Amino acid sequence: MTLSILWLARTLPIPLNAGDRIYSAQLAGAVARQGADVAFLGLQNPDDHTGNLAELEPRVRWTLVPGAPNPRLLGLVSRLPMVGARFATRDYRKVIARELENNDYDAVVLDQYGLSWAASYVQRIARRCPVLVHVSHDFETRVTDQIARNFEGDPVRKFLLKDNARKTARAEEHLARASRLLVTLTDDDRAAFDAINPSLSCIVLPPGYAGSKELLRVVDTTVPRRAIIVGSFSWIAKQINLERLLDAAASIFAQNHIELHVVGVVPEPLLSRLRLRFPWVTFRGFVDDLGKEFRNARVALVPEEIGGGFKLKILDYIFSRVPVAAVDAALGGIPERLKDHFIVEQDVPRLLEAVAGAIDDIDRLQRMQTRAFEIADGLFDWDVNGQRMLDKLALVVRDGRIERSSQVWAEPTPTARSA
Repeated sequence: MTLSILWLARTLPIPLNAGDRIYSAQLAGAVARQGADVAFLGLQNPDDHTGNLAELEPRVRWTLVPGAPNPRLLGLVSRLPMVGARFATRDYRKVIARELENNDYDAVVLDQYGLSWAASYVQRIARRCPVLVHVSHDFETRVTDQIARNFEGDPVRKFLLKDNARKTARAEEHLARASRLLVTLTDDDRAAFDAINPSLSCIVLPPGYAGSKELLRVVDTTVPRRAIIVGSFSWIAKQINLERLLDAAASIFAQNHIELHVVGVVPEPLLSRLRLRFPWVTFRGFVDDLGKEFRNARVALVPEEIGGGFKLKILDYIFSRVPVAAVDAALGGIPERLKDHFIVEQDVPRLLEAVAGAIDDIDRLQRMQTRAFEIADGLFDWDVNGQRMLDKLALVVRDGRIERSSQVWAEPTPTARSA
């Protein structure tokens, strides 16, 4: 049986430079490669118009929803979380309605909590009662609450963040009760949704890895005494984590003469403020050759105490053969046997102290990168993920059809008297 899937996301997943877009693009592509008929809808990324659909799996039918997202101010009066209010556009509803009118889909994927609005909409207008599947990149109820509690800036913005956390919890509860299948990246996220709806069928699919692999690398004394952190820092949670890292590193790394390079776009005015406060830190911004940055670092940092979820950049570090140093809270979905070859601590200050103690232990760093690569190689496969999701979805679709059929047969037939 060939399953037909309508995949709804906020935007088409380009450019492939953020973890959530990479996950969506690769999982949808893997499901299509395993034989499903996948149609993927999304608006244009409002923050970055670069990227090319030719980068994506050609077996998927990628369709750009016309129009721009709603104004951010709409989120202030909407019952939806901020991200949902922005992308629940009139044009998007029209495109969904056209797709469901012209095609019979077995399943509709709601990719990320920002699509909570589409659950009731699809259920109301779809002719064939497609199975709803929620792909959760994180348990956002927990994340948005962490952000609101840890934000220390403008009181008005803090109030809005608390309000957004409340709306997010409501959106995820709606998705957990409306969906028939849940996809999470970690067991922790699955457990959080299970507390909302224990009967919801779930499959845990950590990311695969589709990037290049550094087949040989030697960490020796010619490599600068440098730690590196790579990412896109437009999200407020990543900004809070970055500033916490720099606050702690200002004394620990400076005293130990360890360089710190931040690779990735840090938006203004935050970038100017951080450069002023931490003049010893090198902010590299966007770089064309990320491999060069990896080859010139002794350690890669994963310091995110806020945010949860699976950090895809960990796989980039491992397969580029950079030793990994992380706080334990940032290692959701990473197998224990792999974490054994990381530097792991419970908070950022202790993590940086451990890095300072290991930065000149060349033999240890070499063992770390070698064993992590060997263990991870073969563990993170997108095609395996695609087949697992398709197998699970086929069972859920089958059970749904049996359930609807039994309901039809259970309806009483009219009698002469009742007629």
